[in-house]
Amino acid sequence: MKLSLITGLLCVTLLACASSEPALDTYAQKLKWLDDADPQVDAARAIEQDDLRLLGLAMRAVSIPGVGADEIQAYEESCGVKLIDGVTDFITSQEHLRLMQKARSYALRYNAIVKTQCRP
Repeated sequence: MKLSLITGLLCVTLLACASSEPALDTYAQKLKWLDDADPQVDAARAIEQDDLRLLGLAMRAVSIPGVGADEIQAYEESCGVKLIDGVTDFITSQEHLRLMQKARSYALRYNAIVKTQCRP
């Protein structure tokens, strides 16, 4: 009797955890736009609109791909920084990891173009 009760509770607990996982993946959902994004086109559009903010990644500290640690403050002050929503310092799923890697690559290419127009 005790064994079946423990087994039943374990099953309910596992099912509850499994059903709540998609809610944790909201970060990946926020990054899905990257699958169809073109950093060159987006950077050119931003420059056209006089938006010279560089893209940043909010991890434990803000990083700006393509900008050295010693230059971050100067670029933040001159150009500004726009954080990519959905990038975090923890990974919620394999899909989130894939999209965070894509976000870094996207920001690196985007920032390289925008940096030609905004210098500290």
